[in-house]
Amino acid sequence: MIHDRASQMVIFHTLVEAGSFTAAARTLGVSTSHVSKQLGVLESDLNVKLIQRTTRSLTLTEAGHHFAEYAKQIVTAVNEANDTMAQERDDVTGVIRLGLSQSFGTMHIIPAIEKLRQLYPDLQVELSLFDHKADMLADGLDLWITNFEHIPEGYVAQRLAETRFIVTASPKYLIEHAAPCHPSDLASHNCVTYQSRQRDYSCWDFSKEGESLTVKVAGNYRVDLAEAVRDAAIAGWGVAYLASYLLTDEFRDGKLIQLLPDWTANQTMPFYAVYPSRKHLPRKISAVIDFFKQYIGEAPYWDEALKPWVKI
Repeated sequence: MIHDRASQMVIFHTLVEAGSFTAAARTLGVSTSHVSKQLGVLESDLNVKLIQRTTRSLTLTEAGHHFAEYAKQIVTAVNEANDTMAQERDDVTGVIRLGLSQSFGTMHIIPAIEKLRQLYPDLQVELSLFDHKADMLADGLDLWITNFEHIPEGYVAQRLAETRFIVTASPKYLIEHAAPCHPSDLASHNCVTYQSRQRDYSCWDFSKEGESLTVKVAGNYRVDLAEAVRDAAIAGWGVAYLASYLLTDEFRDGKLIQLLPDWTANQTMPFYAVYPSRKHLPRKISAVIDFFKQYIGEAPYWDEALKPWVKI
């Protein structure tokens, strides 16, 4: 009923503005008889005469004048809603709420926010850092940048980057312990590992010239913060299997040394931009995703920076 009445009010408003049934029908893209029929239904439902019709002109009754004001308000509201939604869709404005994996967000997303703000000065950014699996709707997030591979149903995930892994230890540790010559040697080393309630990285994968193996490692230090694994390796606490995004100048400055360079550490860690599935993605979300894709690069900039010092 409400839908029918709103449609009739749009037709009535168009008729008043156009001044004739023929012109109104042309504007609406319908037949003249349809306009006439809908006016008749409207007057019958309201039990009031809205228009006095002659062969040459239309004249609004007093009730018609009053009803025309309401019809105009409806059409104005619809047009304003359309304009607002178009602006939401096409302009990079308003607030975007980002959820970030803690380590990756701290090292690679937050440092880029100033460039993002310069590019889109009307965009307001709200950040939340965490490593648990997000409930985007409950948390009020527009975009979630994460390395969780099991994306909830009903969400879309665009790959932003894929980071490699490197086996490493500090000079201090290697003075006290012979460097491993084969991945299987790691079973006898003290290995620093990442471990949380949802993840356990204590199985390290390797390959070389068609040979592949997985080594179960152990050690006396496990932590649920990726940077803490890196820092423990630098401090000489053990061997670490580190995501390359965690590394900057540690190899150049001699804080860490790559181990088993002839073996490929097969673990990879993709990062995704996740958002609720929707037909019309707001422009601010697609713009932010495109920005970070370009900022990170097809070959992540952190891997490019490491290549003079390590084999990836």
